[in-house]
Amino acid sequence: MVTLPPIEVITERIEKKPKHALKGDRLNSATGTGGDPLRVLDELPSVGVLNDFVGILSVRGGGPEDNLYYFDRLPLGYPYHLYGIVSTINAEVLQNIEVYPGGYGVEFGSDSQAVIDIHSRSNSDNRFGGKLNLNPVYSQIFFEGKIAQRGYWYVFGRTSYMETLFNLLHNVLEIDNDLVTQVPKFQSYQGKAVYQLTNTHRLVVNFIGANDSAEFRFGADEVSDRDLRGPLRSDNPFDSQGIHFYSEKEKIFKSVVSLTRSFSRTELKYGEGFYYKDIDTVTSLRGDLKYWLKFPNSLLESGFLLSSIPSSLYSIGSRPLEEGDWDYNPKLKKDGEKIQTTVIKDLHRLEGYLQSTKDLVDSDYIDLYATIGLRAAYFNLIDSLSFMPRGLLGITLGPDTANSYQLSLLPIDVRLMSGTYIQNPQLYQVVLGEENPDISTSIARHYVITLEKYLTPETRVEVAGFHKSLSNMIAYNLTEKSYQNQRTGSIQGIEVSLEHEIGKAFRGWFAYSYTVSKRKDSPWDKERDYMYSTPQVLTINLNYLLTTLEFGVNWQYKSGILYSPLDGRERYVNPHTGNKTWIPIYGEPQRTVPYHRLDLRFHWNFVSIDNWKGGLTLELWNAYNRTNPLQVRYNSDFTKEVPIAQLRLVPFLAVTIQF
Repeated sequence: MVTLPPIEVITERIEKKPKHALKGDRLNSATGTGGDPLRVLDELPSVGVLNDFVGILSVRGGGPEDNLYYFDRLPLGYPYHLYGIVSTINAEVLQNIEVYPGGYGVEFGSDSQAVIDIHSRSNSDNRFGGKLNLNPVYSQIFFEGKIAQRGYWYVFGRTSYMETLFNLLHNVLEIDNDLVTQVPKFQSYQGKAVYQLTNTHRLVVNFIGANDSAEFRFGADEVSDRDLRGPLRSDNPFDSQGIHFYSEKEKIFKSVVSLTRSFSRTELKYGEGFYYKDIDTVTSLRGDLKYWLKFPNSLLESGFLLSSIPSSLYSIGSRPLEEGDWDYNPKLKKDGEKIQTTVIKDLHRLEGYLQSTKDLVDSDYIDLYATIGLRAAYFNLIDSLSFMPRGLLGITLGPDTANSYQLSLLPIDVRLMSGTYIQNPQLYQVVLGEENPDISTSIARHYVITLEKYLTPETRVEVAGFHKSLSNMIAYNLTEKSYQNQRTGSIQGIEVSLEHEIGKAFRGWFAYSYTVSKRKDSPWDKERDYMYSTPQVLTINLNYLLTTLEFGVNWQYKSGILYSPLDGRERYVNPHTGNKTWIPIYGEPQRTVPYHRLDLRFHWNFVSIDNWKGGLTLELWNAYNRTNPLQVRYNSDFTKEVPIAQLRLVPFLAVTIQF
């Protein structure tokens, strides 16, 4: 098990999973995050956010659509408000975050190549408590307490108030002729109740929800197409609720059955009458079982997922933006007229899996273990039945010296993983433009090797190499005016990480990754770099705790962002209106100068009286004021490139009151 920061070493190798695990008690103290727990994921090797503003994750050279998010078994509609301002979940109750970057088993299903599984705590030492957080962007409040002697509950709410901040920083936020016509705003909430029915059975009820909205006015600097200039309004609510029944008998079985309901809506209005909206309501019954045939050397896992998904889609001449569209043109037109689409469908998904893990050889100097599993999935949108075999072979060489402080080559753990991962088409990919009912699933095959070594009980090093083969990927065909299975790709990479901890006083983290992510949009196109990938990422993180004071340092280096440089321009005359405009001619994509940034953190627990605590946090983001490119725009007649910067030096101050 890979951890950041370290957790207890699990000696039962039978339950090792290819994942990174972050413990909740460290998430709040990460440097450069403003106390936002999901921003910590950027410290993991080959897991990165796109830029300082957009928190969408790219995992091992993949894209946002490859990631699946769960929060206490509830589908998480989106992890970040406004794509990166702050995460939609509350850091106060997080127990841990488990990231499965690839090569994982069949316990997780379709439509993903990476899984971020987030867990909140189910108990507390306080009969009643809470916490208030105030900062310049939003305020949030949290309450928790016990239910008699056998239960626990918490509720949380957050709301933004960025109008004042926008007014104070108007000159900083306004870029060229951008105009914020409605200040972006967001709200989020979540809650949970847990009750221990018996020593074996536990009942959990939970909910989570969020809403984002904003309105901007885009000019020639943002979009080259006149039709797309003007107001851009977005509104994106989601909510999820669930009831879960847990059962556990030590060394024999663990099971959970969940009934969940989730709603999401994406609505976008922009330009001259372009409109896009999709609505999904998903009701799911999900069950998972772990059964030890022989503890701890033989484990059987099985599960199922049954989902009903009433979905609707409305479009007036528009489709969602997709990677690879350098000029960001989402228009759908035929003979100069907007294509209008209205579709309502009842979708269904059926999935099931079976997986077995067994110690093949177990001795003082060698342990050999293996996992093999198969997941089957049916999706009625395309009448598709898919099979996804996955497996793991691991070997631990050498005697167990986990409690020894002497450096040695052994023991060392080596794991080989492979698996097939399918992603079903979205409703819009089947019906928008020229309808294409023959579209099929995208296929990814993962091959991963990892080497893990504990140099001492406090120091762990890991090296991982991976390869992904991507086929049958879905992309919009401009000639055929429809979505087709025409894109292919490949990803190769290597990760190196080192972590060290001295009690609770000091922890350090070093991670480096090199990734080559390529895409080929059609058989006739040249292979290109994937827009969202970052070839080189280096992270160094240090944290020191001294009684009531805490100091943190985080430095990160990344390859520059991809953009298409200007090679020239040509005149275009609209045959319908006679209007003249310039059309850019782009050259081969290239990268800007590298990104690097230093963040500093100081936290002071200035009061502690009984259960009352007060804290003050000061962070300096981009402490040496590095100018890192965010994107490269162009002037209105496409004669000059205009680079836009990411965050400059930013102080972040927050006050917390806990009781």
